[in-house]
Amino acid sequence: MVVTGSMNKLHQGAMRVLVQRLLRLSCAVFAAVLGLSVLGAEGVRADNLSQMLYDVYDNNPDIRAEEAGLDVKRASTKKTRSAFMPQIDAFGSHSLTKERLKSGSTTRTRTSQYGVSASQRLFNGFQTRNNLIKSKYEERSSAYQVRNRERQILLEAVKAYMDVYAARRMINLRRQHLSNLEKQRRATLARIRAGELTRTDLSKTEVLLYRAKASLEGALADLGGAAGRYESLVGYKPGELIYPEMPIRYMPKTKEEAANKALRMHPDLRSSRSDIKATEYAVKAAKGAFLPSIDLSGEVSRNFASSQAETTKTERSFSLRLSLPIFDGGARLADVEKAQAEHSQRKYISNALAARIKADAKEQYLRNRAAQATLRQASAEVKAARALLRGIKIEEKAGQRSFLDILDAEVSLLDAQELEIYSKADSVIALYTFLASTGQLTVSGARKAQIQHDPDARAAVAKAEQLARARIQPAKQAGPRKPQDPWSGLR
Repeated sequence: MVVTGSMNKLHQGAMRVLVQRLLRLSCAVFAAVLGLSVLGAEGVRADNLSQMLYDVYDNNPDIRAEEAGLDVKRASTKKTRSAFMPQIDAFGSHSLTKERLKSGSTTRTRTSQYGVSASQRLFNGFQTRNNLIKSKYEERSSAYQVRNRERQILLEAVKAYMDVYAARRMINLRRQHLSNLEKQRRATLARIRAGELTRTDLSKTEVLLYRAKASLEGALADLGGAAGRYESLVGYKPGELIYPEMPIRYMPKTKEEAANKALRMHPDLRSSRSDIKATEYAVKAAKGAFLPSIDLSGEVSRNFASSQAETTKTERSFSLRLSLPIFDGGARLADVEKAQAEHSQRKYISNALAARIKADAKEQYLRNRAAQATLRQASAEVKAARALLRGIKIEEKAGQRSFLDILDAEVSLLDAQELEIYSKADSVIALYTFLASTGQLTVSGARKAQIQHDPDARAAVAKAEQLARARIQPAKQAGPRKPQDPWSGLR
């Protein structure tokens, strides 16, 4: 009986522990679910720079606005293409006429007509063809403008990311420095009472203490501004940010290679070159207005009339119209001159833009190298400052250094650590600024590599692929044009 009672008590105790554990587990699960719900309501938060850039591309309204402008260009291209198609219309009418004669009798007449008409432009001096190619190049230019805007927004996001990262590191560093100064102030007061230090040492400590408090407030303000810029670009507040890996594999070996890559890949320059082609075909379309036009039209109608007797007849008509412009007061010539002037303007703009992009790529290449060198020197300076502080503390205990020397060494270490934090942020910003200057900073282009391995990514990046691959289909030609071709230069 004693054994049985002990076993019952042991069993009851085990059950009680099991119930408590189940309650704690259910509470933990509920808290986890609640946390996931809150996180889902606030939005997915990126912990690294790469994921943040994808979120910027997906959520930023400025990029969405540029894509909407591209949709406008696509619709314009579709409208221009419709000029190749025939125009078909259906028509119909019905009328009732009531006429009273002098004899007093009344005559009623009903007439009805319905039919179909169609018209097709057979030739208009290649204006429709040239306008369509012009519209396609304008669409291509708009697609490159989307890439260019994406490049600008992504670079701003990188700067905001690193500003938040640096500001948080700076706040932690200055809080730690402030805590050390407060401890030193208390230790200084104790040593003053012991007669080891003077009030001058206390004043020096308090000066550094008040300066550290002001610096901490400035760092908090910097973090608030950087976090606001981050949220405006990404769409959510920054989480725990990780120092990014440096994509150094995209760095060329020389500044000349950097310039050549920028001239080949920069979306703004590629957009400008597309504008040149668009104005080239605009000139051809304007010249086509001097050529004759040929139109084919036809109509089939059925007429019904009833008065004294009912009559029904079917009419068919077809016509081929040739029109040749002779004189319009110089309007067509003015259109050609205007198109040629715009073509020349686009060439000058493109040449100037190419020169600026080339110079900027070289400059950012050198700035990136300088930023990486500055980071290495800053890290070495931190190591040297720490060694200096350790040595001065040892010498101060031996009586070879004063307490003020320790404070000066701590300030030197703080300055070196702050320089290292800023240098880390600047090195990342400098590298991504270089990538942006050469047109390599893109998310829509980087997603192409994922499509082959991730089936779900195909649907997610379909629109990005369309933006990145706006192509122009060249006109088919049977062979080289002969000089005696009367349409040479107009097609």
